[in-house]
Amino acid sequence: MKMLSILFLTILSIPCVVFAIEPVGTIGQPWPNAHAFLPNGFIVRAVNTHIQIVHPGTGAVVEEFGERAYLSGVVLSPTAEHLAILDFLPDSRTTTVTIWDVNTRQQISQWEMPARIDTGAFNPKGGQFAIPFNNEIHLWNRQTGELIGTMTDERRPVEPYSGAARRGNRIVFSPDGRHLIVGSRRADIELWNVETRRLEGHFEKPYGSAIDTVVISPDGTTIATIEIGANSVHLWDVETRQLLWRERIGIGIVTSFTFSPDSQHLYVTTTQRLYVAAATGWVRWDDWVSVLDVKSGKQIDAFETEFRLLETITLSPDGKTALLHYPDAVVLWDIEAKQKRNVFADFVSGPTALSPDGQTVVSSSSAFVKIWDVPSRQLRQLISAEDGLFREFAISVDGKKLAIGRDPWIEVRNVRTGEVETQFRYSYGYSDIAISSSGKWVAACGYNAVFIFDVANPEKVQRATRAEGLDINLGSHFWFSKNDEYLAASSGDDELLLWKREDDTFVFQRAWSITGLYRSNDTNLTFRADGSIVLALPGREHLQIWKLTPHSPQLVLTLDDVDHPAHFSPDGRYLFVNKDDHLQIWDWQANTVIDHPPVPEYRGISRDGSVLISFDNASRIQVWDARQLLPLPEPVAVEPRGKHIVPFGEIKRNQLLQNYPNPFNPETWIPFRLATESRVTIRIYTPTGQLIRALSLDTVPAGDYSSQSKAAYWDGRNEMGELVSS
Repeated sequence: MKMLSILFLTILSIPCVVFAIEPVGTIGQPWPNAHAFLPNGFIVRAVNTHIQIVHPGTGAVVEEFGERAYLSGVVLSPTAEHLAILDFLPDSRTTTVTIWDVNTRQQISQWEMPARIDTGAFNPKGGQFAIPFNNEIHLWNRQTGELIGTMTDERRPVEPYSGAARRGNRIVFSPDGRHLIVGSRRADIELWNVETRRLEGHFEKPYGSAIDTVVISPDGTTIATIEIGANSVHLWDVETRQLLWRERIGIGIVTSFTFSPDSQHLYVTTTQRLYVAAATGWVRWDDWVSVLDVKSGKQIDAFETEFRLLETITLSPDGKTALLHYPDAVVLWDIEAKQKRNVFADFVSGPTALSPDGQTVVSSSSAFVKIWDVPSRQLRQLISAEDGLFREFAISVDGKKLAIGRDPWIEVRNVRTGEVETQFRYSYGYSDIAISSSGKWVAACGYNAVFIFDVANPEKVQRATRAEGLDINLGSHFWFSKNDEYLAASSGDDELLLWKREDDTFVFQRAWSITGLYRSNDTNLTFRADGSIVLALPGREHLQIWKLTPHSPQLVLTLDDVDHPAHFSPDGRYLFVNKDDHLQIWDWQANTVIDHPPVPEYRGISRDGSVLISFDNASRIQVWDARQLLPLPEPVAVEPRGKHIVPFGEIKRNQLLQNYPNPFNPETWIPFRLATESRVTIRIYTPTGQLIRALSLDTVPAGDYSSQSKAAYWDGRNEMGELVSS
């Protein structure tokens, strides 16, 4: 009998397993939440799951540390050399505060608070960390995690407000560490004495709304504030607590601001929505960085980039470089030269789709399209919407064309070059878009109809409606069948409509009422791949499979609590869907779930069934070999001709599958498959090679041990029965 051993490794301090079935690659960097410059010029970046140190010139991640939960916040010290991770646990309604030394990448302290905490401040001259909590301000020793005391006094009542804050810095220490300034949903801004822990005075607000962000100048003489949803900035004198000036910044919304290192200038970011054609809803965004003189409040400079929806600005310690944070990219900006020094854009933003040939991944926001090459996992194209806004898109079967809405056009672009090859005038509002299997037609949902454009002849447009002349609800979603034989649409009126192609014309066939169709913009109908008229229709609480016959549709199967996207395998036998944010594969004709390794956040499968994509918890795209997820083909009996007879369906080789859940706390199951009867031992190690635990399963018969009831179980404890840290 053979011995099967399993080695555990650690990546980013999270226990993981070396798998026999695992993603073959990852596309994109983790989604960034916050950035700051370190004194040495490197960049500290908070992403969804951890913290990164980034080289400013190359954008390379040089080191990673820390762990973040999904609902966590990050607070950086004024020099970014310390940070706090605020992990909120919804089940227990507690927040774990973890303090890190960024230079050494070491955890300093940790404590818990019985509430959701989303803001705090580091004292630059002491070892204190301040947190507003229960109408008090708690001061903690950031080195030991001990509560130093509370700052409490008679405070003005909290005022109701409409709108939502951005969770900006609403609490900040003065540079000398003697005072704490707090902006909140009150009629004032508070000045607290750190030594006496008492409320020392107020900055009286002449305009009354909740404070979104408070920033103090490096010399400690002034503070700047913005209110939620405001387009103006207030500047205050700290010593007198008097308002020095209030300046309106353009007509947009102020999203962030910061002082220059010499305290002479204030950099303010704004974003505004401009209606270019109000009749059609055609809009564009205008985003600027305005530079204000602190003494006068007057604008002395301004600059912008080609990116849109500017969120935050961060200045380097010498004031010569800025980080501009957009939803699509982070731009390293040379302030003196007024030009880009670098662009970090390799993270996924907006709806995402895999090309039918499995070679390309496309993600699109309103401002940019990003195109990745799947084999190399490299970002190949970054396409700007320029003065328009991108809308829905579709990829051709051969993966060479991209059809995308960009007001007032639908454009057909070359995926390799990004260039526009054909465009159709289109001003009918938001649309679902589909490319026919042959690539000859592009269909778009418009006002009361589906419009079908001939790619070779842009002026030739078909307006597909119902035979009886009734309008089609604007919320339609649709798809072409194989060989362009049919076009099906699910309307916002809970109807399924079908057109059949006759030569070059799509002729309306029938409409059926189907209750509960899903109307999400990222949902498409899915034809069975072999071309038969079988559709998977995502609903609000279930997914239905319908077979369309000449006279009426037949409901074949209803899958409860199954979510989109839904795709058939190439042979039409299997259906790939999402259930509880994980991939689920159905042999839908047998009404049976296929056992397979867990894949989170399923997003799509190539038409040939070779490539599958999903999302990990860092918002990166995981690329899988989809063929490893399906059962082996049914065996066919052949004449042995003197060879040994081998039992059909046997497992060819030992396989170690992905553990689940992962990450886990504190327990996990480890699935595997055995080709022969074997003695199975699982050994768990630290990253340095220290043995933590050996799990002996003794002799195990050949077979599949991938279900939770059969998989190996680890409770997260070492040989001494102690829980192992992450």
